[in-house]
Amino acid sequence: MKTTRRETTKLILGTLAAVPVADLLARRAQAQAQEPELPHLSEDDAQAKTLMYHNDATKSPRVDKAGTPAAEQFCHNCMFLQEGEGQWRPCQIFPANTVNVDGWCLTWTLKPA
Repeated sequence: MKTTRRETTKLILGTLAAVPVADLLARRAQAQAQEPELPHLSEDDAQAKTLMYHNDATKSPRVDKAGTPAAEQFCHNCMFLQEGEGQWRPCQIFPANTVNVDGWCLTWTLKPA
């Protein structure tokens, strides 16, 4: 199979034109994949008040629950806190906000081992 110079030139130019387009598409996909940063949950939020959420669990009216002493109940060992890094992380109970890993609310449930 013989390839003419014209066909080779078209192939090279087409490949060169596709590189910036592919880069643009990759950058757009990466930007869409990054989740927007959620605001910190305020203790004054209506849902937070209803569930007695506190950013500092030691200020919460905790009681022993499901065999776990109150002093050991924090968002960081609750099954509803989502994986991640940092002091503030997403929670399934408060999907529009992040909660403090040292916080607590009435829905606290020990994360399975």
